[in-house]
Amino acid sequence: MRSTWYRPAFAVCGLLLCCTWGSPLSAQVTSGPQVDAILAYEKAACAAYERNDAAALDSLIHDSYTLTDSKGVITTKADDIRDAKARSIEFTTFHNEGMKVRVYGNSAIVTGRTILKGKAKDGSAVDVEVQFTDTVVLVDGRWRIVAGHVSRLKPKPA
Repeated sequence: MRSTWYRPAFAVCGLLLCCTWGSPLSAQVTSGPQVDAILAYEKAACAAYERNDAAALDSLIHDSYTLTDSKGVITTKADDIRDAKARSIEFTTFHNEGMKVRVYGNSAIVTGRTILKGKAKDGSAVDVEVQFTDTVVLVDGRWRIVAGHVSRLKPKPA
């Protein structure tokens, strides 16, 4: 007798596909009040990082937040707050450029570049540009970052 265990599985997958095809998840929003709020959130987060404002970062970053850098190192909200309190880097510049926002209901993806300049605690200069992807979610009426990824861009030729 031939096994037919896969038929119900295919039926469920097909049903899920049909039910979600026209859902809000497939309708991305790229302008409007939600996008404006997310861009304002990103600006506030950059300002908090630039000032090493641990209290603001605690308010702006979701507890489950992780950031993966281009070397595969994963950091958390606690790491960012610790670095802010220790003033590991005295930033003169921490801002985003070229941001694009795609909203999917209560979640959004933000991409762009971050410009970082300043001085590390050991006295070394910090002058870095990264490409980033942030995942933000609407929690209790506020946008908060839950995940991010950055890739360091190659220095521009002089």
